[in-house]
Amino acid sequence: MLKKLEKLKDWWALFVSFAKIGAVAYGGGPSMVPVLKAEVVERREWIDTDDFMDALAIGNALPGPIVTKISAAIGYRKAGWGGAMAALVGIILPSAVVLLILMGFVSLVKDNSMVASMLKGLRPVVVAMLAYAAWDMAPNALKGTGRATIVIGVVALALMIFTSIHPALIIVGGALVGMGLKL
Repeated sequence: MLKKLEKLKDWWALFVSFAKIGAVAYGGGPSMVPVLKAEVVERREWIDTDDFMDALAIGNALPGPIVTKISAAIGYRKAGWGGAMAALVGIILPSAVVLLILMGFVSLVKDNSMVASMLKGLRPVVVAMLAYAAWDMAPNALKGTGRATIVIGVVALALMIFTSIHPALIIVGGALVGMGLKL
Protein backbone atom coordinates (compact mmCIF):
# COMPACT_ATOMS: atom_id res chain seq x y z
CA MET A 1 0.00 0.00 0.00
CA LEU A 2 2.82 2.39 0.89
CA LYS A 3 4.60 1.67 -2.40
CA LYS A 4 1.43 2.46 -4.34
CA LEU A 5 1.05 5.76 -2.52
CA GLU A 6 4.66 6.62 -3.25
CA LYS A 7 4.12 5.85 -6.95
CA LEU A 8 1.01 8.02 -7.02
CA LYS A 9 2.94 10.82 -5.33
CA ASP A 10 5.71 10.56 -7.95
CA TRP A 11 3.19 10.49 -10.81
CA TRP A 12 1.41 13.53 -9.41
CA ALA A 13 4.68 15.44 -9.00
CA LEU A 14 5.63 14.61 -12.59
CA PHE A 15 2.21 15.62 -13.89
CA VAL A 16 2.23 18.95 -12.01
CA SER A 17 5.80 19.83 -13.00
CA PHE A 18 5.26 19.03 -16.66
CA ALA A 19 1.85 20.73 -16.70
CA LYS A 20 3.49 23.91 -15.36
CA ILE A 21 6.05 23.74 -18.15
CA GLY A 22 3.36 23.06 -20.73
CA ALA A 23 1.31 25.99 -19.44
CA VAL A 24 4.03 28.65 -19.56
CA ALA A 25 6.34 27.67 -22.41
CA TYR A 26 5.52 29.50 -25.61
CA GLY A 27 6.89 28.82 -29.05
CA GLY A 28 6.90 25.07 -29.40
CA GLY A 29 9.14 22.25 -28.26
CA PRO A 30 12.63 23.67 -28.76
CA SER A 31 11.81 26.86 -26.87
CA MET A 32 10.57 24.73 -23.96
CA VAL A 33 13.92 22.98 -23.56
CA PRO A 34 15.50 25.56 -21.20
CA VAL A 35 12.36 25.65 -19.03
CA LEU A 36 12.28 21.85 -18.95
CA LYS A 37 15.98 21.66 -18.05
CA ALA A 38 15.55 24.19 -15.24
CA GLU A 39 12.68 22.17 -13.75
CA VAL A 40 13.96 18.60 -14.03
CA VAL A 41 17.72 19.09 -13.70
CA GLU A 42 18.18 22.16 -11.53
CA ARG A 43 15.00 22.41 -9.43
CA ARG A 44 13.80 18.80 -9.01
CA GLU A 45 17.13 17.03 -9.65
CA TRP A 46 15.31 14.10 -11.24
CA ILE A 47 18.18 13.69 -13.73
CA ASP A 48 21.60 15.27 -14.19
CA THR A 49 22.74 17.47 -17.07
CA ASP A 50 24.45 14.63 -18.92
CA ASP A 51 21.29 12.51 -18.81
CA PHE A 52 19.27 15.50 -19.99
CA MET A 53 21.67 16.00 -22.89
CA ASP A 54 21.35 12.31 -23.78
CA ALA A 55 17.54 12.54 -23.73
CA LEU A 56 17.72 15.69 -25.83
CA ALA A 57 20.02 14.05 -28.37
CA ILE A 58 17.89 10.92 -28.63
CA GLY A 59 14.71 13.01 -28.75
CA ASN A 60 16.13 15.04 -31.63
CA ALA A 61 17.04 11.88 -33.51
CA LEU A 62 13.50 10.48 -33.36
CA PRO A 63 10.48 11.76 -35.28
CA GLY A 64 7.86 13.85 -33.52
CA PRO A 65 7.79 16.70 -31.03
CA ILE A 66 10.98 16.87 -28.99
CA VAL A 67 9.55 17.93 -25.64
CA THR A 68 6.96 15.16 -25.55
CA LYS A 69 9.69 12.57 -26.10
CA ILE A 70 11.97 14.10 -23.49
CA SER A 71 9.08 14.37 -21.04
CA ALA A 72 8.16 10.72 -21.47
CA ALA A 73 11.80 9.68 -21.07
CA ILE A 74 12.25 11.69 -17.87
CA GLY A 75 8.93 10.48 -16.48
CA TYR A 76 9.89 6.88 -17.24
CA ARG A 77 13.29 7.33 -15.63
CA LYS A 78 11.71 8.79 -12.48
CA ALA A 79 8.64 6.54 -12.10
CA GLY A 80 8.33 3.90 -14.80
CA TRP A 81 5.56 3.72 -17.39
CA GLY A 82 3.08 5.53 -15.13
CA GLY A 83 5.60 8.34 -14.73
CA ALA A 84 6.08 8.52 -18.50
CA MET A 85 2.32 8.85 -19.00
CA ALA A 86 1.97 11.44 -16.21
CA ALA A 87 4.75 13.58 -17.69
CA LEU A 88 3.41 13.21 -21.22
CA VAL A 89 -0.16 14.14 -20.27
CA GLY A 90 1.16 17.01 -18.15
CA ILE A 91 3.22 18.53 -20.96
CA ILE A 92 0.45 18.19 -23.58
CA LEU A 93 -2.74 18.94 -21.62
CA PRO A 94 -2.35 22.69 -20.96
CA SER A 95 -1.70 23.67 -24.56
CA ALA A 96 -4.32 21.24 -25.89
CA VAL A 97 -6.99 22.70 -23.60
CA VAL A 98 -6.03 26.29 -24.41
CA LEU A 99 -5.89 25.51 -28.13
CA LEU A 100 -9.39 24.04 -28.09
CA ILE A 101 -10.73 27.06 -26.19
CA LEU A 102 -8.96 29.59 -28.42
CA MET A 103 -10.11 27.93 -31.62
CA GLY A 104 -13.57 29.22 -30.78
CA PHE A 105 -12.24 32.77 -30.64
CA VAL A 106 -9.76 32.69 -33.54
CA SER A 107 -12.06 34.44 -35.96
CA LEU A 108 -12.62 37.23 -33.43
CA VAL A 109 -8.97 37.96 -32.61
CA LYS A 110 -6.95 37.07 -35.70
CA ASP A 111 -7.24 40.56 -37.20
CA ASN A 112 -6.91 42.42 -33.89
CA SER A 113 -3.86 44.70 -34.04
CA MET A 114 -3.06 44.22 -30.34
CA VAL A 115 -2.99 40.44 -30.72
CA ALA A 116 -0.83 40.70 -33.85
CA SER A 117 1.55 43.07 -32.03
CA MET A 118 1.73 40.75 -29.02
CA LEU A 119 2.66 37.79 -31.21
CA LYS A 120 5.30 39.83 -33.05
CA GLY A 121 6.79 40.78 -29.67
CA LEU A 122 6.88 37.15 -28.54
CA ARG A 123 8.73 35.86 -31.60
CA PRO A 124 12.12 37.39 -30.69
CA VAL A 125 11.70 36.06 -27.14
CA VAL A 126 11.33 32.54 -28.54
CA VAL A 127 14.47 33.01 -30.64
CA ALA A 128 16.30 34.27 -27.54
CA MET A 129 15.16 31.21 -25.57
CA LEU A 130 16.45 28.90 -28.30
CA ALA A 131 19.77 30.76 -28.37
CA TYR A 132 20.01 30.54 -24.57
CA ALA A 133 19.28 26.80 -24.69
CA ALA A 134 22.14 26.34 -27.15
CA TRP A 135 24.47 28.54 -25.07
CA ASP A 136 23.55 26.75 -21.83
CA MET A 137 23.97 23.24 -23.21
CA ALA A 138 27.07 23.85 -25.35
CA PRO A 139 29.63 23.24 -22.59
CA ASN A 140 28.17 19.81 -21.77
CA ALA A 141 27.62 18.88 -25.40
CA LEU A 142 31.20 19.77 -26.35
CA LYS A 143 33.10 18.52 -23.31
CA GLY A 144 35.53 15.67 -23.05
CA THR A 145 35.99 14.71 -26.68
CA GLY A 146 38.29 17.42 -27.95
CA ARG A 147 37.92 19.26 -31.21
CA ALA A 148 35.89 16.54 -32.92
CA THR A 149 32.61 17.56 -31.28
CA ILE A 150 33.21 21.22 -32.08
CA VAL A 151 33.90 20.34 -35.73
CA ILE A 152 30.77 18.16 -35.86
CA GLY A 153 28.72 21.03 -34.43
CA VAL A 154 30.15 23.63 -36.82
CA VAL A 155 29.67 21.36 -39.84
CA ALA A 156 26.10 20.54 -38.79
CA LEU A 157 25.29 24.24 -38.34
CA ALA A 158 26.83 25.09 -41.73
CA LEU A 159 24.84 22.31 -43.40
CA MET A 160 21.62 23.60 -41.85
CA ILE A 161 22.32 27.19 -42.87
CA PHE A 162 23.80 26.75 -46.33
CA THR A 163 22.15 23.61 -47.72
CA SER A 164 18.69 22.15 -48.05
CA ILE A 165 19.69 18.84 -46.44
CA HIS A 166 16.91 17.64 -44.17
CA PRO A 167 17.82 18.09 -40.48
CA ALA A 168 17.04 14.43 -39.80
CA LEU A 169 19.82 13.42 -42.17
CA ILE A 170 22.22 15.79 -40.40
CA ILE A 171 21.27 14.23 -37.06
CA VAL A 172 21.84 10.72 -38.41
CA GLY A 173 25.13 11.88 -39.91
CA GLY A 174 26.28 13.29 -36.58
CA ALA A 175 25.40 10.03 -34.84
CA LEU A 176 27.28 8.00 -37.43
CA VAL A 177 30.35 10.25 -37.23
CA GLY A 178 30.25 9.98 -33.43
CA MET A 179 30.13 6.19 -33.68
CA GLY A 180 32.88 6.16 -36.29
CA LEU A 181 35.16 8.34 -34.16
CA LYS A 182 34.15 6.42 -31.01
CA LEU A 183 33.29 9.62 -29.18
